[in-house]
Amino acid sequence: MYGIIRAGMATAMHEIAVVSNNIANSGSTGFKKSDVSFTDIYGSATPDTVARTTTGFGSSISDTRRNDGQGTIVNRAGALNLALVGQGMFVTSAPDAAGEVSDSNLFTRNGEMSLDKDGFLRASDGSFVRGVVASEDGAAGATLTTIQVPFKSEEGDTMSQLEVSADGVVTVTYGNKNVEEVGQLALATFSNLGGLRNVGSARFAQSGQSGEPLIGVGGQNGFGSIEAGALEGSNVDITQEMTVMIRAQQQFSGAARVLQANSDLVEKLTR
Repeated sequence: MYGIIRAGMATAMHEIAVVSNNIANSGSTGFKKSDVSFTDIYGSATPDTVARTTTGFGSSISDTRRNDGQGTIVNRAGALNLALVGQGMFVTSAPDAAGEVSDSNLFTRNGEMSLDKDGFLRASDGSFVRGVVASEDGAAGATLTTIQVPFKSEEGDTMSQLEVSADGVVTVTYGNKNVEEVGQLALATFSNLGGLRNVGSARFAQSGQSGEPLIGVGGQNGFGSIEAGALEGSNVDITQEMTVMIRAQQQFSGAARVLQANSDLVEKLTR
């Protein structure tokens, strides 16, 4: 009996912890919630066992999976506030000890970007935002590069406007009419998104389970489009999460009452 009660309380506590994390990050840009699934523990179950006649020994946590569903698109003024609509993740690389771009890539849906003093496109955590190198025929390739925006043109004109198109092309206007393309944002997707390793702040790293990244650009097959002047919020539904939390709390309270009743019964029998 104690084992069954303990299993029920442990699964309830785990679900409460997961839901609490979802709610706490409901306002975080690009955050993806997690869902918990459970399974029954049977002591002598066989393929021929009828479920209603099988004696159970409680429940256990089957899996905790990240939900990679689309988050809410929130309007946010700024040419470098970018929301991904559809599949794909932005590619970033943290600077190394010398301040140069490293070979270690991270992947995120957080499109809150800015330019540093040298014109390099940076993510909200200071990492370099990666772009793709165009091939000779003008098509985007899989080779990653940094994106640097010159603040002045070769003629000395000052940057007057910056735009990012739906396919990630970064266009800069100098003066009144001198328009130049300075790069194209890289997007990445994986055969198993659930296998990515969460490193915090809505950033993920490649793992053996995720497979190798497939690099492309917005609008290609399998990749979504980029919406400038907006950010993707979390995909947390507060109402749904509160419902799940109430259910888990009731499960925990119910198991605690059964534990107390069982303890009282054992105490009476041993007097």
